[in-house]
This record gives sequence, structure tokens and C-alpha cells, in this order.
Amino acid sequence: MIAQTVREMEDEVKNARKEIVTQLGTAKRLDKKKDELLAEAKGWEDKAVLALRQGDDDLAREALKRKQRSERDAAETEKQASAAAGAVDEMKDTLEKVERKIEEIKARKTSLASSVRRARDGTGVSTGTPGLGGSFDELAKMTGRIEQLEAEVEAHDVLDDGKRLDVDAAFRKLEKSQRVDKVDDELAAL
Repeated sequence: MIAQTVREMEDEVKNARKEIVTQLGTAKRLDKKKDELLAEAKGWEDKAVLALRQGDDDLAREALKRKQRSERDAAETEKQASAAAGAVDEMKDTLEKVERKIEEIKARKTSLASSVRRARDGTGVSTGTPGLGGSFDELAKMTGRIEQLEAEVEAHDVLDDGKRLDVDAAFRKLEKSQRVDKVDDELAAL
């Protein structure tokens, strides 16, 4: 029973490692996307300068609007990448703690097994022994912690996306009124 629980916990650790790899991949993908958006913003700025040199203020204004949009998208992507990297660090810390606990349980497996046998046989250890209940409680907690970690990561992603969409919409509404002024100011600066 103890060996099976340890195997199950080790399987959960493998799954948690896969999630860390996935989350790390997400962070790296978002970093790359941010760099692409910043390069795109630079391209729009160059196009605005070209349009101004050719005397087309409207086209320059449109290029600057697109530049600002790319910069906003890059900033948002950077926040997402940072959040993903933070989640990876938290997941790694938790995983290390769980792995240490599994090693402790493996080291104590023989003594736990003999305690269980004695308890079942009724030879020396009663079912009310605090050490026996504590060990099994700890095993159950460890399995529960791994499952809880997975559930929290999934729930965090879902909740975080919902909030992000609402906040983005509110900021877009506020910024929309200021965009025209910013574009005119930047156009004048060029």
C-alpha cells in the first residue's frame, strides 16, 4: 500500500514536471512574441517617418497608431511572460518540496510497513497510535497537495484570463480618447 502510494506520488511528480515544461514553453513563446511586437512597432515608426518625408500626414498618423498598438500589445505580452515565468518558479519550488517528501517516505517505508502490519495483526501498535495516523495523514496530504497544485494552476489561468480581458477593455476605452492626442504629439515631434 505504501509502495503504491509512493508510485502514485511519483507519477504525479512526472505530470507536474510536464506542466512545468509546458508553462516554461509558454513563457518563452511569450518572450519571443514580445520581441516580435517591439520589432513591428519599430517598423511602423520607420513607416511613419517615411510617410512624413513624402508629405502624407494621414498615412503617418495611421502608422503611429499601429506603432502604439504594437507597443501596447508588447507590454501586455511582457506581463503575461513575466506571470508565466513566476508560475514556473513557484511550481519548481513546490515540486522540489514534494520530491523531498517522497524521498523521506521512501526512507521510512520499511518502518511504516512494519507498523501497518503490527496494527493489522494487533501486535503492539493500536490504531490510535499518533505516529501511524500522522504518517498516513501525511501521505494523503502529499497526494492532495499535488492535485491541488494542478487545480490551482488551471484555475489561476482561467481566472486570470477573465480578469485580464475586463481590465484590458476598460483601459482600451480610457486610452482611446487619449490616442489621438498622443499620435498628434508624436507626429509633431517627428
